[in-house]
Amino acid sequence: MKWTILPEDVTDRDHTGVEGFIQRLDAEVRGGGQPLEGFKFVNSGVEMLHISREIEREALGAGNNPTVYVGFQRPEKLTIELERYQRLKNAGVRTVAFGHGSPDPDGELVTEQWIDLSYDVSKFENQWYLVMAEPNPIVFVGWETSTEMFGEGGVSTPGKEFRGFVSTDGRVVDHVVAHLERVRRQHGPSGEMSFERLSDEIPFPVNKILVLSDDGQRQELASLRENTAEFAAKKSASVLLYDLSAASYLVSPYPSEVYERDWDRALGKQELNMAGRAYLARQLDDLDSNGVQGGAILPTGHGFKQLAEWAEQEKANLIVIPESAARPGLIDRIKGYTLKILQNHTDIPVVLGSADGTVQLCTVRGASQVAPRVRETATRGSRS
Repeated sequence: MKWTILPEDVTDRDHTGVEGFIQRLDAEVRGGGQPLEGFKFVNSGVEMLHISREIEREALGAGNNPTVYVGFQRPEKLTIELERYQRLKNAGVRTVAFGHGSPDPDGELVTEQWIDLSYDVSKFENQWYLVMAEPNPIVFVGWETSTEMFGEGGVSTPGKEFRGFVSTDGRVVDHVVAHLERVRRQHGPSGEMSFERLSDEIPFPVNKILVLSDDGQRQELASLRENTAEFAAKKSASVLLYDLSAASYLVSPYPSEVYERDWDRALGKQELNMAGRAYLARQLDDLDSNGVQGGAILPTGHGFKQLAEWAEQEKANLIVIPESAARPGLIDRIKGYTLKILQNHTDIPVVLGSADGTVQLCTVRGASQVAPRVRETATRGSRS
């Protein structure tokens, strides 16, 4: 699903392209299933404002610390709504805010995270919206079609035009939340830092971490596991060990084809011992000693493409690899262990861990700004 207005969405009947976007969303969400429920088109800015206020009131009285995703378009809009969103924060509501530009750094922080977007009048995340998954799922989005004054003024400003929809269909809400979470996780602290500082500064929740491991042949992986375990303990996250040595043998790491089919998931200590991977069971014991729950993955093939597929399947929030994996040798490049391949197959943020204990958060969005040593090596080795 492309979360933007595409040229083919625009028709003679609807020059905004919003209807075309909704048709694509409908096809993506339904997949041949039941028609969307609780769906309504909205064209009035005043009605959209009323819907926004109703969702805010619902969140205010919901309890259980709900998360609300809000498209402000620009930080000035948040400034205008500061008092309202301070009340939401005081009530335990977690607001994830999106818009082009950065709020005043000296201003009061009332959102869990502000995502500074590139200017774009067509993308979903740049629009006006409120989305809440619990306790009562709802999504409202108002696409601003008056692009020449995008994000400026209020709903009653002359010339302002919107077109959007509201839906209480859980399938639509889940798809929108998943997209906004992907966008959110592409924005984090940049530059090299310690694991401890990353733990303090990473702005999005981390519940599950996938980290490279092996049978003890590479000391850098052992150090990476230890640092990841401490990081996971601070974030109350679980850890998945991705066993690189499992794919190094000429036979399947599973006892039989039956096990390979039935164990298509992260494995526990008993299953790992049955599979002859006692070293992974011991590594899970080490995680337990840090108060971290864990499991292990036995890949059947080489390359970071398969790692990306596992990370997506297991819903990992971070992937941790050694910094050396971003500078692979010839055989690793042939096998597909490159950062580029990994980022081509997942937008889950990657943490590069160095031998000196520093790390760097590497996102698809910020790929051109990470791993300067990698770029330097590539430049020296390139053909002119």
